[in-house]
Amino acid sequence: MFETVIGLEVHVQLNTKTKLSCSCATSFAERQNSNTCPTCLALPGALPVLNKEAVVKAMRLGYAINADVNHTSYFDRK
Repeated sequence: MFETVIGLEVHVQLNTKTKLSCSCATSFAERQNSNTCPTCLALPGALPVLNKEAVVKAMRLGYAINADVNHTSYFDRK
């Protein structure tokens, strides 16, 4: 007998002041492509810095919906 296991990948837009992996603003009132930096553009040598506020908000959502929140996460850039 087989057991069905279903996983969900959820994408949400968090209300943060800066983007997830850099310090660029998230203002949607600005011109297109004006809130960019070398990290946003994935230029060589530009290393991301994770937005702590976004991580905390994502974890709170996970706990609120009784999801399994990993204690360790790994990020890879394309």
